[in-house]
Amino acid sequence: MKVAITHTRYSRVGGVEMYIHSLVARLLDAGHEVHYFCHFWEPDADPRIQFHKISNPFKPIRFLKVWSFDRASEKQVRNADFDVVHGFTKTSWQDIYTDGSGCLLDYQEYSLQDRDAGSPLARTIRRLSLHQRMVERIERARFARGNFRRIVAMSEFARQQILRRYGLAVSDVEVIYNGIESDRFHPDNVGRERNQLRQDHGFEADAFVVLMVGNDYRRKGLRTLLEAAARIKSDGGLASKRPLRLAIVGKERRARERSYRGLARQLDVAEIARFCGPQRDIARWHAAADLFALPTRFDIFGNVVLEAMATGVPPLVSDRAGAAEVVRHDETGYVMDDPRDSASLAGWIRALDADPEKRAAFGREARRDAEGYSWDKHFKRILELYEAVRIEKNASRAASR
Repeated sequence: MKVAITHTRYSRVGGVEMYIHSLVARLLDAGHEVHYFCHFWEPDADPRIQFHKISNPFKPIRFLKVWSFDRASEKQVRNADFDVVHGFTKTSWQDIYTDGSGCLLDYQEYSLQDRDAGSPLARTIRRLSLHQRMVERIERARFARGNFRRIVAMSEFARQQILRRYGLAVSDVEVIYNGIESDRFHPDNVGRERNQLRQDHGFEADAFVVLMVGNDYRRKGLRTLLEAAARIKSDGGLASKRPLRLAIVGKERRARERSYRGLARQLDVAEIARFCGPQRDIARWHAAADLFALPTRFDIFGNVVLEAMATGVPPLVSDRAGAAEVVRHDETGYVMDDPRDSASLAGWIRALDADPEKRAAFGREARRDAEGYSWDKHFKRILELYEAVRIEKNASRAASR
C-alpha cells in the first residue's frame, strides 16, 4: 500500500513520535510505501521514507503555524493517490486519525485548573488565545462527517471525550491500545543495564530510584512527585534506609525547568530529584528504576507506562492517563484517583520499598500483562483498518467515474 503519514515531526523523542517511528518501521519492513509530511525529520531517518517538507514560515506565531501546517498538508494529500492518509497531529482531514492528544476542552478543564497554570487572568487569556481557538476550530473540522473514515482512540479515556464532545456514533471511534516492544523492554535488561546506567549518571548502586518520563513537567505531575519525595524525607526516609532518588527524564522549556529545580530546592529535595534531560534509549532507564511514576493531570495514553510494565517495573499512575486502563490496581501497580495526592503517592513508594517481595510480584504480573499488548497484534489491527479504508476509497473512486 501507498501510505501517507502527517505529523509535524519525525523523531524518536516524545510519546506519539516514538509510536509513529515504530509504526513506520513496520510498514516499511512489510513492503509498504511510506510518505511522511512534516516540518522536520531527524538526519538519521530511515532512507526508505519519502519525506515531504511542509514549510514553516510562521514558526514564531503559534496559531498561524498550526493553521499553515493543516492547510498545506491537506492540500498535498487530499487528492493524491494514497491508499491511506493517517494523521496524528492538528489536522482537519485524513482517512484515519489516531487521537493521541484528546479534546481541547477536556484538556483545558484539567490544565487550566492546575495550581501551576498561573493566575486566573493568565488562564483566561490562554483559553481565549488565537492558538487555542485555532486548535479548537481544526478539531471541530476533524470530527465532522466527510473529513474522516476511521477514528482511532488510544484509550477509552480518549474515546469518551470524542463521543461526548462531537456526538459521533459509537462505531465511529475504536479503541486500539498502543503496542509495546516486549523484546526491547524486558526484565532481562535489568541485569545488563541497571548498574552501568546508575554509574554513568551518578546514582548510587543501592539507591531506590523512581523514574518519571515526560516532556511537559506541569502536565505530567512533577510537582506531585516532588511533594511525595518531600513527605518521605520529612518522615525520616525509606524504611529500607536506601537513598531515595527521582530520575526525571524528558525535555522542558528552560524557564519551566528552572522553576521546578527551584521547587525542588524549596521542598528540600534537590539532592533527591535528578533532572536528566531527554534520553533516547528509554529502555535502559526503565531497567535502572525500582518504580515508575506518572501522576499526570492529562495523558491520552502514556506508552511509558506499558514500557515500565514490560520491563517488570511497577507503575504508579493517575487515572487521568489512558494507560491506567491497563494497570490492575494493587496487583500490577497503583492507580491514583487524584493526581495531586502526594500523600498517597508517598505511601505507595514507601510500601513498595518496604516490601521487595510485593514489588517483585507486581513486576512479574505487570510483565505478564504487558505481553498481551504486543506490537505484532497492534500492527495487525492497523493493517486491517488500512485495508478497509483502501477498499472504501477504491469503491468511491469507481462510483464517481
